[in-house]
Amino acid sequence: MWDFFPNLPFLYPSLGRNNLNTLPSVNVTVGTDAVTIEIPNHAFFRRNYVGSFFLDLRTAIPAGTTATLPVLIGTNGDTRPLMEYEGTAATVANFAGAGIYEIHYNRYTNELYLVNGGFRPSTAAAAAASTQGEATAEFEL
Repeated sequence: MWDFFPNLPFLYPSLGRNNLNTLPSVNVTVGTDAVTIEIPNHAFFRRNYVGSFFLDLRTAIPAGTTATLPVLIGTNGDTRPLMEYEGTAATVANFAGAGIYEIHYNRYTNELYLVNGGFRPSTAAAAAASTQGEATAEFEL
């Protein structure tokens, strides 16, 4: 219905029918040294070299998984570590369960950063934020 200009060299609005920015998780594998979230093969084909995408984590990381295990994102048989603030590894503790997570990626450096969604900061970051909140609460009217 919306194919008015099928041969144009650029994408025209598809009114939300083709959400190319959300990648579903295919599998969640818990290993002894890491948790791997698999996304579809060729998921990054024809994507920008720097940008973000939404990860639809369809299957939650199983309950009882060690919270300190790092999380890896895998596709095409290759895995990359998922990172949080200041380049520290994102762990199972950072995930609230199944849902939508925003991930920033950079193909030049092969880095993936967990931006937001069901994200929960690490214990150290949460403690720093709470002490900062207590210090600023004194000045509120």
